[in-house]
Amino acid sequence: MTESIASPMSRWRYGMHPQATDLRIRSLGRVYLQLGEALRLEMSDPGPEALDTVHLQYYIATELGPWALWLSGAPDAAADSEAALRELTPPFGDEAQTGAAKRNDKGTAWGLRR
Repeated sequence: MTESIASPMSRWRYGMHPQATDLRIRSLGRVYLQLGEALRLEMSDPGPEALDTVHLQYYIATELGPWALWLSGAPDAAADSEAALRELTPPFGDEAQTGAAKRNDKGTAWGLRR
């Protein structure tokens, strides 16, 4: 019997990370995905085992509305899942772009208002 290997995108979950209030933020930054501009949080467990598991939370602003995605796992597996997220394109025709987020005439990214 062969074991099916899940795609890197299948590891992502919708919503806020269920342990977010107990985790420590290691890095926080703004990134540009093909889906839109996003806030990326990298978190770790408190304590000595902190380097064994990485917890990622993305808040993505798209033209169709905001999305929150999270995952937890080994650093290598998380890197593969992040690469899959960067390659994901919007499911709607002309709006799909490669590279940086689409900009409107005010210079803000998809759906973000100042």
